[in-house]
Amino acid sequence: MTFRDFSTEDFLQHPDFRKWVLEQDAVAAAFWADWMQQHPDKKNDVLKAKEILQLIAAQEVFPSAADETETWSRILQTIEGAAVVNMPRRSKNMLRRLMPYAAVLAGLLVAVYAAWLFYSGGEVEYNTVMGEQRTITLPDHSLVKLNVNSSIRYAKSWDDQQPREIWLDGEAFFSVTHQHNNQSFIVHTNDVDIRVVGTEFNVNTRRVQTQVVLRKGEVQLTLNGKHAAAAPITMKPGDMVVYSAATTALTNKKVDPEAYSSWRVKELRFNEATISEVISSLQDNMGISIELADTAIGSQTFTGTIPLDNIEVFFRTLSRSFDLQTEQTGKKAYRIK
Repeated sequence: MTFRDFSTEDFLQHPDFRKWVLEQDAVAAAFWADWMQQHPDKKNDVLKAKEILQLIAAQEVFPSAADETETWSRILQTIEGAAVVNMPRRSKNMLRRLMPYAAVLAGLLVAVYAAWLFYSGGEVEYNTVMGEQRTITLPDHSLVKLNVNSSIRYAKSWDDQQPREIWLDGEAFFSVTHQHNNQSFIVHTNDVDIRVVGTEFNVNTRRVQTQVVLRKGEVQLTLNGKHAAAAPITMKPGDMVVYSAATTALTNKKVDPEAYSSWRVKELRFNEATISEVISSLQDNMGISIELADTAIGSQTFTGTIPLDNIEVFFRTLSRSFDLQTEQTGKKAYRIK
C-alpha cells in the first residue's frame, strides 16, 4: 500500500505523519508538504486526518462562545422542534443555562469518536534503546528481531483476509511465516512498502533512506515519494536495494546477506566496506561518535568482524593495516588520525 491508497485511519497510524502533526518535526513537515503538492487530490484527506489527530491529542476542550451558540441552535432544532417552541419560558431558560455544558459534551463526543477511530483496532508498539535488542513474535507467529534504537508498530490482531502490516523505524530482521491462503505481509517505511508472502530479510531505515537486504524468498518493493508510480521492484536472495524518498536516490546490487544482518549475533561483519561506511554502522549500532582527522581515510576499505561489545578490535585493525592512531576524546567519542 502506498500513501495514495491511504484512508484517514491509515494516515493516523503512520509514524511520520504523527511526527509531523504531534511533534512538529521539520523533516516530516517538509515531506508531507511536498507530498501534498505532488498529490493535490489527496490533500483534503491528509488535512482531515491531521485535524482528527490534533483533536485526539488535545488535553482539554474549551468551546468558544460561537461554538456554544451553534450547539444550542442544533439542540433546539433536533429536540422535537414544535415542543421546544411551545415550551414554557421557565423550561427554555433552564435549557439555555445548560448550553455551555452541552457544547463541552459535544466537543468531548467528537474527541471520543476520533479516538475510537484510531484506537478501536488496538495496536502494539515495541521500542528499543541503544544497547538493547529484542525478539518479537507477531500474531501470525512470524518473528522480528528488532535492532538497537528502533521501533515497530502493528495491530494487536490480524484479519486473515487482509494483509499483515508492520510499521518500522530503525532496523529489524524479519522471518515471515507463509500462510495457507498466501496472505501478504507488508513492512511500511517512509521510503518503501515491502510486500512478501513468506521470507527472511533485513530492513534498515536509518540515515534518511531505507535499505532492504533479502536473505531468503522473494519480496516486492513499492517506492514512495516521487517514484510512487513506478513499477514494484522484485528482489531475489542476495539483492540489496537502497532508496530515499527524500533524495530519490536508488541503488540495487548483490551482497552477502549475512553481513547485513550480523548484528543479530552482536557483531558487525564487513567485506571491502569503506572506513566511512564502517564508522556509520558503528555509530548506529553502538551510539558512539568517531571523527576522522583526515577525511581521505574514509575512502580506505575494511574487511573483518567487529564485536559490538569491543570497539577496540576495530581500532587495533586500523592501527595494524593503515598505521593509524586512535584517541578517546570523550566517554563515547573517538578521533582517528
